[in-house]
Amino acid sequence: MKVPVSLIIDDPSPVVSVWYAHSRTGLTPDGRPIPEKYPNSFLMDFCDVIEKRGIKGKFSLVPMPGNYGDIVNGIEGVSDEELAEWLDTVKKRVVPNFSIGPEMLTHNKVVDLETNETLDIRENEWSETQDRTTLTPYIAKALSLLKEAGFDSCGVTSPWNFGVKVEDEYVAAISQAVYDVYGKKNAWYYLRGLRNTPGAKPWIAYEEGDRTVVSVPATTFDKTWLTLENARDDDEFIKEVADTLITEDGKAGDLIEVMKTGGYPILITHWQSMYSLGAYTGLKILDEVAKRINDNLSDKVEWMKTEEIMEMVLKNKDAYREFK
Repeated sequence: MKVPVSLIIDDPSPVVSVWYAHSRTGLTPDGRPIPEKYPNSFLMDFCDVIEKRGIKGKFSLVPMPGNYGDIVNGIEGVSDEELAEWLDTVKKRVVPNFSIGPEMLTHNKVVDLETNETLDIRENEWSETQDRTTLTPYIAKALSLLKEAGFDSCGVTSPWNFGVKVEDEYVAAISQAVYDVYGKKNAWYYLRGLRNTPGAKPWIAYEEGDRTVVSVPATTFDKTWLTLENARDDDEFIKEVADTLITEDGKAGDLIEVMKTGGYPILITHWQSMYSLGAYTGLKILDEVAKRINDNLSDKVEWMKTEEIMEMVLKNKDAYREFK
């Protein structure tokens, strides 16, 4: 039986950079300016790669990115044409391969749902003192904006470590919000990374009546983040970073080590670490890694959306009860 291979993509939003919005300094770790926007041409090039390689996974859509507006009513500094093109491209070219879900409302500061005002606290910090009664409407608002924009969803991503300190309340809130907005009884979420964890797999995080929530973890590190820590973009660098995940012959690398322990190879990257300040170095690394997976592991793995992984877990719940 083939095991799932999947790609978690954090932080995408139309044109504006949520990484810039919540950065402390506006600079990368090595001192280069963080771009405030991504051209739609980057999304197009990303789509070319996922279509060419058959890559599947999870794609976040931040509904109120960086507190600059929202995907339904407009985003500050983004033309209506740019926004429509971005959303239409995701629907036509990303959705076939990726499960779509919000990375909560802003991936920045909390929004007061009654006044629509921005509060001076980040979403992850706010989540630490919440319970299902306050988390549910917040998650439901994020899902509702995606629904109004024409997206189908049954899962969410945590901005930073949103919900980790109140995870039992958080997963209950996810279940209720997904049911309230979409009428779906099953949901998935991404919060945890299980790196260097033997046998790391998804697990059932919540079960109440006929509703279930599946946690789908990353099992590797975002190696493309290295493109934000130095300016190298040469072919040798691309190959060196790809080697850390899977070597050209498919015999070594973090993905191979995960599989040797019985775990599922679930990659993670970020929108900004693929964009690589306009050099697209991270996207080139992803392209090379996916090529190596397809060339060497096609008899062992199958690319899956996060929702497909969720469905696989639900068909054999007893095998996925434990937090691995």
